Amino acid sequence: MPTSSKRNIVIEILKYTFLIIFGILALYPFVWILLSSFKNNPEIYGSPFSLPKVWRFENYISAWSSAHIETYFFNSIIISFISVGITLLISSMVSYVLSRIWNNMPMYTYFTLGIMIPPHVILIPLFILMRYLTLQDTRISLIIIYSVGNLSLAIFTLVGFMKTLPKELEEAAIIDGCSLFRAFFKIILPLSKPGLATVGTLTFLNNWNDYLFALVMISNPDLKTLTVGIADLRGQYFTEYGPLCAGLVLAIVPVTIIYILFQEQVIKGMTAGAVKG
Repeated sequence: MPTSSKRNIVIEILKYTFLIIFGILALYPFVWILLSSFKNNPEIYGSPFSLPKVWRFENYISAWSSAHIETYFFNSIIISFISVGITLLISSMVSYVLSRIWNNMPMYTYFTLGIMIPPHVILIPLFILMRYLTLQDTRISLIIIYSVGNLSLAIFTLVGFMKTLPKELEEAAIIDGCSLFRAFFKIILPLSKPGLATVGTLTFLNNWNDYLFALVMISNPDLKTLTVGIADLRGQYFTEYGPLCAGLVLAIVPVTIIYILFQEQVIKGMTAGAVKG
């Protein structure tokens, strides 16, 4: 066997070994949480890495009903999906103008500067603003914050993607009498599905997993999101980790389903936007 072939085989073995180890390390926390969600505290402390002796499905019932997880789950669903819809609508329109009509680099830079601003920096100003607008302790406050907070990343991604689309289709539609507004909704938007799926998935993940803004802006128990509600499962002196882990599993399932459904579109959107932009 040639030396080059042996070297390639060794490289392939090392590569897949690294990927397997990385996959195990990435899946381990989720597997541990999943197993712990069916245990009680003595089992979690005594045998954290073993299978449950008795599969305690009542932990999920306790987390869903007794801890009001269903209310928090509903709030997160409403806030996250509405925010994603607003972000996609605004960012797609802005990206269409910047990539197809008005190639203004200063304006593009202005819109994307938000990526560089840490969210913790604007927490207090946003709290003061929402209190001044009497929007504190409402779902609308989080919807506004999430919608605007994800615009920079969304515009950055969609502008790069829309620049890859052929202009001939759009020009032909305009020659046939199609307005810019109609060309956007009938041609550009359908062709931008991979980019929109990428932005929508990333935005949904950011909104769903947010804890800081939801903790500061919402104090009404009936309006809390899932991340804040799960944190409230911790007791002051004693914590039942079985229901707590069950709540974490319930929080992980939706984002996992969303990513599985849109992973192909997400990969297409990320690669297309990286080729030309």
